[in-house]
Amino acid sequence: MKTRTAYLTLSLAAAAGGLLAAGTKLGNSLQPYTKTVITSQLYPPPDASASGGIRGTLTELPDELLGVVAVPQRFSEIASRNEGEDGAAAKNARNTAKELSIPAYLATLGGGGAFSFRGLPPGKYDLLVVCDNAMYDGILLAREISTLTAPDLKAIKDIVEASNPYFNIKTLQRVEGVPGTYGKARVLGQDMRTLPITLQDASVRTDIQTRTVKIYQLEQEGTGKLIPMWKVKRTRELLRQEIGPPDTKGPIPNYFCQALQGIRVSTSVKDIGTVALKQDDPLKARQKDSTEEDE
Repeated sequence: MKTRTAYLTLSLAAAAGGLLAAGTKLGNSLQPYTKTVITSQLYPPPDASASGGIRGTLTELPDELLGVVAVPQRFSEIASRNEGEDGAAAKNARNTAKELSIPAYLATLGGGGAFSFRGLPPGKYDLLVVCDNAMYDGILLAREISTLTAPDLKAIKDIVEASNPYFNIKTLQRVEGVPGTYGKARVLGQDMRTLPITLQDASVRTDIQTRTVKIYQLEQEGTGKLIPMWKVKRTRELLRQEIGPPDTKGPIPNYFCQALQGIRVSTSVKDIGTVALKQDDPLKARQKDSTEEDE
């Protein structure tokens, strides 16, 4: 197997359990090419007092496993506080009370697709699996079945693509939400910088790229000329990679895998056994879950 130079700069604390598997190069706070420092506050460590965790083994891996990320299922009623002068006081108070951060935890990898998390607080977790040339996720983006219309999706796509111009390619991997008054939506997106990158010594590199995967939280703010108006209220970066030779350039495909969703953690390590990575239909998965809850 060729040596990889891909780095995942996600939260990994000592509490996440042990040493990392050989062959998966991870940066704690320093990017390999630009030497950019990633603040530790962006990737907080797991709760040292928590005894919960997840372990399992992934099969049907398309290529080299680079990392597994756990994201707790947390939702706020409103994406963020409305700072506009016309924002209702009650709405702002509600936003402030419901504001929630989204942590992300990185697994310790073992051989043969094995992974484990330790020090996870109780709750439900979704996983993001990052391989060399593909990603699989089970991230729940909305509690309700998405009712976003075509105009909503276009408006959301436009506002996401206009955000953070450092990344010149933005891929919306999945979008879910409910429009209307106080409408909210979340996007799982993969952003790329494929343009030249200037290093700290002022030298310019054209052979490296930056990849990031984010959860975008959006809120609907009315309509303009019959077009729904959405605004990005907050983003949560789940991973950042600096890509250099011989890594895979450009966006890589992402597939929804239902088996990676809704893993309940209590006060012990949850063994989820063997999980075969595959592509599922997220809408059918939501409809199936809804039907089972009604029975």
